[in-house]
Amino acid sequence: MDTDIYALVAKYGFKSLHMRLVEIMREEYTYFQAQFQAPATEVKSVSVPAVVLEQSEPRVKKPRKSRATKEVKAKVPVTETISEDVTLSLENPEIKDVIVTTTEKTQFRDPKEVKEYQKNAEDAKRKENQEAGLELSQILTKENLKKWIEEEGHTYAWVAREKAGCPDTQVAATAQMMGIKSKISKKRGILMRGS
Repeated sequence: MDTDIYALVAKYGFKSLHMRLVEIMREEYTYFQAQFQAPATEVKSVSVPAVVLEQSEPRVKKPRKSRATKEVKAKVPVTETISEDVTLSLENPEIKDVIVTTTEKTQFRDPKEVKEYQKNAEDAKRKENQEAGLELSQILTKENLKKWIEEEGHTYAWVAREKAGCPDTQVAATAQMMGIKSKISKKRGILMRGS
């Protein structure tokens, strides 16, 4: 086989032999691809300039993943109660202003974003409490902290952000002075003791 190859190289040269081999492989590849991937399609021979054949190899494109969307259809009764306070009625054409508040868990990727979010929420709550004339000592009572932290299971940061409008370290110190610990603090204590 080597002697035949060397005879072809001697007769036609490396470049011509290489270009012709690439052409033959491309034609064979196209034929087999048509036979095994799409039996109903016709095979067309494509002539490609020799310069392109010399530098490029056939590329196989990866199939793209498509995202499926699901359409949801719902039947809404004529009157629907969303909560104790809000009832929607399609029979009454009167338009009323309704304030809807939603709570979403915000996903942060960076600890700086978490700190900035916490600080902004604390500042906003502090201003809100000052406008309402509430003092921090009125908010951080033993009953309130016990309810929010022990019964409802909220964190010190949540109390600072949603109720008090002060740093979470101040909420933690006040709660611990009153003998109130969050579930997270209790878990950490158990892990530290090893019991």
